[in-house]
Amino acid sequence: MAEDDPSTLKRSHAVLSWGEGGPVSDLSGDVYFSAENGLEETRSVFLQGAGFPERFQDDLTIVGELGFGTGLNFLALTQLFLAHAKSTARLHFVTVEGWPMRREDASRALAAFPELQALALPLLANWPSPHKGPHRIMLAGGRVVLTVFHDESEAALANMEFKADAWFLDGFSPAKNPDMWTAGLFSHLARLSKPGAPAATFTVAGFVRRGLAEAGFAVEKRPGFGRKRERLEAIFNGPPNMVPPSGFARIKPASGEVAIVGGGIAAACLVEAFRRRGRTPTVFADGGWACGASGAPLGLLTPRLEAADRPHNRALLAAFDYALTLYRDRGWLDAGGVLRCADNPNGQARLQGLAERLDDRFEWLETDQASNRLGTQSQAGLWMGPAGSFTPAEIVTGLVEGLRPVDAKIDRIAKSDEGWHLQSGARSFGPFATLILAGGYPSSSLGPVALEATAGQVACFETPTRLKAAAAWGGYAAPYGAGRVLIGATHIKGDRPAVPQTGEADLRQLAQSAPVDLAVGTRREIWGGVRAAVADRLPLCGLTPDETFHAHWRSTAKRGGLADGTELGLSGPILLTAFGARGFAHAPLLAEEIVSALTGEPSALQRDSLQVLHPARIAWRNLKRGA
Repeated sequence: MAEDDPSTLKRSHAVLSWGEGGPVSDLSGDVYFSAENGLEETRSVFLQGAGFPERFQDDLTIVGELGFGTGLNFLALTQLFLAHAKSTARLHFVTVEGWPMRREDASRALAAFPELQALALPLLANWPSPHKGPHRIMLAGGRVVLTVFHDESEAALANMEFKADAWFLDGFSPAKNPDMWTAGLFSHLARLSKPGAPAATFTVAGFVRRGLAEAGFAVEKRPGFGRKRERLEAIFNGPPNMVPPSGFARIKPASGEVAIVGGGIAAACLVEAFRRRGRTPTVFADGGWACGASGAPLGLLTPRLEAADRPHNRALLAAFDYALTLYRDRGWLDAGGVLRCADNPNGQARLQGLAERLDDRFEWLETDQASNRLGTQSQAGLWMGPAGSFTPAEIVTGLVEGLRPVDAKIDRIAKSDEGWHLQSGARSFGPFATLILAGGYPSSSLGPVALEATAGQVACFETPTRLKAAAAWGGYAAPYGAGRVLIGATHIKGDRPAVPQTGEADLRQLAQSAPVDLAVGTRREIWGGVRAAVADRLPLCGLTPDETFHAHWRSTAKRGGLADGTELGLSGPILLTAFGARGFAHAPLLAEEIVSALTGEPSALQRDSLQVLHPARIAWRNLKRGA
């Protein structure tokens, strides 16, 4: 099979031929489903083979799959789940696809199954981009969660965090796709399986039977479907896999009351994720919702763009796609596209390179094309088709749907055997089983990780320029009603925005530096806020180190090996902060990750992505340097 280009940020799309029975992979020569009846094959081999619908007994069912393909197995299982599971139950489906289908190809393939169309249409509307790594999609009002990993199977499984109730092993046949059925695959399946979890597959190849058996599965041949004489059913009977201790441990599941400190986008996203699962946290917001850095009059939703395929880049591209879907589906995003222009002499070549590495929603525009899109003279640049503008307060208040926070500035926190206690002046609150600090810079004094403050301002100016879309270059300009433009944003170290007169002068200078022909007149509004960040400019998402962290992990950080005990030194509060200027792009998925962990659900991110975003990374670097 041909190799995917490791220099790109996306997986190559599947190349297909079409026969009477449906799509055929040109890479493997194998079919995606039986020409006799693909849906009945799915029901026989995978659904019945793994014990569904009888397995839908618990509040949460987690199914893993190899070979997402058209999504047929997922849709058939979802149909069964919605028909047989109790109304409060949830289904998580975690799947791997090495060669993602294009949306139009999936639509054509699924058109063969009319009874699934009501479920297929929302899936197709949110079809994942081909970017490498995980993509999380919510369906059926959040009761059904799909996480698609675009990667090679063994690499994807090595980066997963969950315990499956069942497995569908549905990659192309081992004879035609040996790259998927690697020796290391089966040990990962065992690591990610609950005791008693079944694994169903169409193949009876000896290599697969032996691999499953060696990994702890009891394997039996069963009658096959259609012309296929046999298939396999396997049950995981191996010992539970012990997770080694880690200084970057994922949050453990926890019940009980949850306290969130913050009133901006991070706190609002946490509220939305909790309430989707039937839990309502207590929120402490000094000044109410949409305060602080989330209170600007207009924002741009754009991805953080880097050329390298690295764990943090996979996570943040996935976060952008998740936020895009969330805001677009609720009518909160004006997705008119944004032109990204170079802000330094080397920037143009970098942006052109990104246009080649990203998916086809991103394209390089020459000067004439860029000027056409913006409606005014412009430099060439990268057109970010899915990007757009939004009103921050509309998103924040829409996510919380009327939940009223406690209007209090929390100035002290403490942990006892009963839980977390919060103090606001003479007022006390608690205990809470879980505490999440999501208040940006104003709540930075409560956590053990120091945050950097950067003040900034945006302003609305009258303009004769008829800007049709937003442009970004280091600053940004966005249409803001008839005859007006929003210019932003300044970046000044410190926690105090400039006075309006100074800020206006800085913003006018920013407009003059724009790579587009932009005239600004009278200033109408000006707004200032403070962003929070850390030195590596990545968000903080996860548990925080406590006073014992250094003692437990010093030798491990310097020389390797493991500390004594399990997940030691991570008993501080949970952090969701340090988003800089990209809270609206990154907070929704990272909030989903935190709440997924607390409710015992599969991770929304890769394990190595969790590590590079983990609050302990800063303490770990200090340990490695000997600090």
